[in-house]
Parts: sequence; C-alpha cells; structure tokens
Amino acid sequence: MRAAGHVHAAAAELCAAAPRPLQFEAPRPWAKPIADYLAFGGENFPDGFNRAITALQPFGDRLWLGYGDGAANLGTRVPIEFRAFSSPRDPTVSAAIVAGAGQGGTQRTQSDTGEEQIEPFRVCGRLLCQAGVDSNDPDEAWSQAKGPERVIDGNFFRLEGEIWRKFRSIPGGEHVHDLATMGTAIYAAGSGAANRAEFERGEIYRYLWRSIDGGNTFTVVHRVMFPEPGKGDTRFRRLLVVGKTLYVFGFINPHVDKKPREGRHVRLVGERLEDLGGPLAPLVVLRTFELPDGRGLVVTVAEDRRTRTFVAREDGFTELASWVSRRVIDVAVAPEHGQVLVLCGDGGAPEHFSVQAAPLNALATLVDVVDLGTESASALALWRGALFIGTSAGEVWKAEPASPADSCRVDAECDECRQCSALTGEPCTCNGSTGICGPCG
Repeated sequence: MRAAGHVHAAAAELCAAAPRPLQFEAPRPWAKPIADYLAFGGENFPDGFNRAITALQPFGDRLWLGYGDGAANLGTRVPIEFRAFSSPRDPTVSAAIVAGAGQGGTQRTQSDTGEEQIEPFRVCGRLLCQAGVDSNDPDEAWSQAKGPERVIDGNFFRLEGEIWRKFRSIPGGEHVHDLATMGTAIYAAGSGAANRAEFERGEIYRYLWRSIDGGNTFTVVHRVMFPEPGKGDTRFRRLLVVGKTLYVFGFINPHVDKKPREGRHVRLVGERLEDLGGPLAPLVVLRTFELPDGRGLVVTVAEDRRTRTFVAREDGFTELASWVSRRVIDVAVAPEHGQVLVLCGDGGAPEHFSVQAAPLNALATLVDVVDLGTESASALALWRGALFIGTSAGEVWKAEPASPADSCRVDAECDECRQCSALTGEPCTCNGSTGICGPCG
C-alpha cells in the first residue's frame, strides 16, 4: 500500500503538469476608449482609417492601450495620446502627460505624443517603453530644422511614474517599430534614412539601433539599403531576445514591381551579426513574444494574412504545426497560470474569432476558452484576472473570470480529476483559483 504522502505528491505532479485552461464568462462590450478619435476620423477621413485598438498592455496598476493610423496620419491633425484604464471595474480612460519639451514639435496638449500611431508597448527591464512608429509632421519638421542636412529622427518613450518622457533620440528613424532589452542595452528596430536627401533619392534603409543610457540616446548598429533606390521599402520590424541572442526580423517590399514582401532577418550574438537562414528566412514576421521559460514565439504572416507560428530558441526554431489553422492576432502570456492565451481568427468569410489557451509546457495543445463570434478582434490582455479584448471597431470587450462552479468539471470527462481520484481514492474537488482538479489542487 502506498504511503499517503507519496500518493498526494504523485497526484500533485500529475495535476501540475497539466494545468486546466483558464475559464471565462461570455465577453461583453465594456469600454469605448477612443470615441473622440473615431468621431474625428469619421468626419475628416472619408476614405477610411484604422479604427482598431492596436495594443493592450498591463503594467503596474494600469492597462495601457494603443491606437492610431501610421498610414492615414491622423496624428498630424489630432493628438494621439497614451491612454490607460486604472481599474478593471471602471471603463473610463485617462490620458497621461507626455514630457516632450525640446524633443520635437510644439505639443498641442500636455498629452500630445507627436506620433501617428501607438503600438506595441514593450517592457524594457523594469520600465514600460514605446517605440515611435511614425512621427507626425511637426516632429519631422522640427528635426529637419536643426541644420542644413535636414536630418531624420525617431521617437522613444519611457514611462516614469505617471508621466511618459519623450526622447527624439533615434537617428534615421522614420519608422521605429520595436524595442527589446538585452543585458543593459535597449535595442530598437525600424527603417528610414539619415537625412531627407537620402530619403528623397529613394535610399530607404532598415535599421538596428542600440542605447546604453536607457533610451536617452541611440547609435546605429546596422543598416541595409533596399537594393534598388526608389523601387521599394525595407524595414526591421520585430525584435526577440532569447538567452544571449537578439533576433532581428525584417523584410523587403519591392512594391514598385508589384512583387510580394520577403523576409530579411539577422541575429546578434555579442558583437557578431549574421544573416538568419532556415525555414524563417523568406517569411515576413508579424509579431514576437518572449516566454517566461526563456523561449519565444515568432508569428509570421503571408500575403493572404495566414499565419505560421514558431517557437524560438537560441539554437533555432520549431514550427507549431497545430496552430496553422488559426490566424494568430495577439498573445497574452500568463506565467502565474502556466499558460498562454492566443487571440485568433479562423480565416473564414465571415471570419470567426476566439481566444484559445495552451500550457506553456505543451504549446501545441490549444483549446477554446472564449468565443467572440464574428466580432473582429485586434488586441488581447489578461489584467487582474479578467480578459480584455480590443476590437477593430475601437472598443474594448471584457470577459470576467468564471466562478469555480462554472469552471470546474468534476466528472468522468475531466482527465485531471480522474487521475487524482485514481491515485488518492478521495472525492474530486477543484481549486477554482488555480484551475487544478483533484485533492492536489
């Protein structure tokens, strides 16, 4: 007969190895945080503009959101702001002060960023930061007026307490798409040119920059020009740190010849920069996500919007083949629950959207946790136990955590309960806060 302590330990090991997916109630419309922006765009941009919530980022006691349009450039006409929710029970947002004096064009309001669009947010060390995706016209004019070279600069933002501090510190940064921290350095990725003369000759470069003073200043680590001036675009768009390796993902866009985009990627190890080969080499990377176990996720996108997802390690990549049927839009990592939450569409017409979950130690096993129907979704966050979904219509929906009674299945279909019960001989229960079934929960 097995000792009771050993039985419970074995049961706990089984349950911990397979945490139950988080469970939520049906999502409902919760907030309209960019209603003023949508109204302005509707009146002044009749040909259309990006209405979506582009990012949702929990940090400290707030949930920050992104929005804007780096193509239609509404930010030149109306201030784009850093907006945040302060409580999951209060759907109102507030705009943060931006300390931007001497760092670009004159601010129209104290919360004016000088940007056309905000996304994505990145946590750099212990600080929340944001890359300046696309400076507005007054910021660009400010940089060009510094001298006859008419230089191009990009913005970097750092949250300091309640205030976002702005640094127009990225040389050549027409577009700054992403940030990452490796060691004590902050890296930035984007595109542009050193000055207007280069840019107007059609010499467009993809850039990797580095800062060793927290973002106050950046220097160029690497830049590569599109091979035929005036005939296309090139950018480094996403970064991912895995161990001591910085992956830098970019693309070329030969749009003048109407050819599809192609991936152009490098990796930085120490001071050694090398081209990235393998299955990812020709693919265009859409998103990257760091995982708490030291790995990462890389989501690629094709011309038809279909996505492929890879697990990144220092020594290479492995595709999650079971994710191919889903169009991955966003990922929220929940390390305290040992899971990732994936916002995805099915690629259909009309497209159906859902949130799915997988254990960090079994990423291939996605299961549905929230059905969004045909409500087009654009961003995802898990904040204080509730699920928040940004929509393409500029709203935020909320799904409350399910009560233990709703989230627990104590029956023959629950593998974890059956395993725990078989080992212990005790009745099955469930800990609703952890989602683990059985006495070991």
